[in-house]
Amino acid sequence: MGSSCMGSKWVHHSHDLSSKVNNGCNRSHMWLEPILASLVGYILADLGSGVYHWGIDNYGSASTPIFGAQIDAFQGHHKWPWTITRRQFANNLHALARAMTFTVLPMDLASNDPIFLAFVGVCSGCIMFSQQFHAWAHTTKSRLPALVIALQDMRLLLSPSKHADRHKSPYNNNYCIVSGLE
Repeated sequence: MGSSCMGSKWVHHSHDLSSKVNNGCNRSHMWLEPILASLVGYILADLGSGVYHWGIDNYGSASTPIFGAQIDAFQGHHKWPWTITRRQFANNLHALARAMTFTVLPMDLASNDPIFLAFVGVCSGCIMFSQQFHAWAHTTKSRLPALVIALQDMRLLLSPSKHADRHKSPYNNNYCIVSGLE
């Protein structure tokens, strides 16, 4: 028997985590608190996306340590906003997915609190998918799934009309890219 069959793989960890989440959901008799925690996570993800976007837009340059490449990419997006719609899904989200995995996984493994897990799950999910929500705000309706259009119309996801102001002079508003929180 080789040692390769004795080690844990990412798929094993994901099954363990899924089981833990399922057990937490089945044992929980509360529903209001996790829903409220989810709402707070959603709002904070949108607010956080705005604060981050504002900082990247207004401070530093392409040569800024750590954030320089992001600053350069954001400035390029302002010159050519449609290019975000040409990126494939995984290409658009991989950096945020990596960051969320390494940030969230330890919290999920350390906690059984359904309120905390609801907050972390929704907040991190919205942060991770914020780039896709942003891309959809630049995509024509004819190329969007009906569900995305409905969520944009309900103002739960960033809409093209809400985000359009971000690309107009003086470029100093509408920084949030989950729902366009005001």
